[in-house]
Amino acid sequence: MEAMKHSLHSQLSAGMEKKRSYARRLNLAGPDSPDLSPTFFSIKRPFLYHNLAITKDELTMVDLFKDRAILESKNLKLEQEIYEKRQTLKHLELAIESATGDFLSASASHLAAGLAHEIRNPLTTIKGFIQLLQPELQAAGKQEFADVALDELNRANSLLTEFLSVLKPSSSEKKKISVNKLAASMFRLFSSESILKDIELDIELPDEELYVLADEKAVKQVLINLLKNAIEAVEGNTRNKGSIKLAVNEDGGFIHVSVLDNGYGIDEYSLKKIFTPFYTTKTDGTGMGLVISKQIIENHGGEMTVTTQPFKTIFEFSLPAI
Repeated sequence: MEAMKHSLHSQLSAGMEKKRSYARRLNLAGPDSPDLSPTFFSIKRPFLYHNLAITKDELTMVDLFKDRAILESKNLKLEQEIYEKRQTLKHLELAIESATGDFLSASASHLAAGLAHEIRNPLTTIKGFIQLLQPELQAAGKQEFADVALDELNRANSLLTEFLSVLKPSSSEKKKISVNKLAASMFRLFSSESILKDIELDIELPDEELYVLADEKAVKQVLINLLKNAIEAVEGNTRNKGSIKLAVNEDGGFIHVSVLDNGYGIDEYSLKKIFTPFYTTKTDGTGMGLVISKQIIENHGGEMTVTTQPFKTIFEFSLPAI
């Protein structure tokens, strides 16, 4: 019995000694001895705090990236909005410009038509008085004066009638016309005047015939206006010999007719006003020729433009080809 107690006491003492020895080893062991200490014993408080600090920084960076993404998205939407507003503004400017042009054309038409009618009325009255005086003038041997006066009045009335018909071309007057032949006839018409004034007049026509559906009389009037203006422009050119070129070509389904001159050119202010009713730089001009010409071309579904620089000005109009 005593032997058993002694053996049990010895076992307990040995076990306790092992535990004390193991505890001492734990206290003496460092973090570099994983074989002697469990993993959770090697985690120190400063290292835990360090991990928490990094986590905060990472969270802060994530927030910043989120904010940046939101700002970039808002910026993209704002840029898109600005672009759309600019496009809308551009469309509005074009619409205003088109409406202004239509208004000016309509105003020019109404003013010119009203002016023509007002001039025609007194001419009719004067013609009536001359016809009443015709027997007395004939008895006095002055019949030729009455004839001349009546001829001039008839010519003025005819011009006014033509002027009014040009302003409002009827669709029934439109027919298929050869632009080549029309341009060639205008070239012949002004050839003698250009020779007398020592002006070079050239013409450039395509090999194939080009046709448009138009009022021939109206388009002819446009060419007359442009060629007259070109002659007046080059007459004052003391630097070079006056030169005018009439050219016809086709491009993009349109027939283009251009009149080029080597005059001094058009100043910037006049260029802006050139198609404005009653604006003119000529002492005896009416300021209606180019306005009416532009309107005639637009009534035919075409367009008239002008480009200028020193010693080179080009008036061009285009009409739909058929």
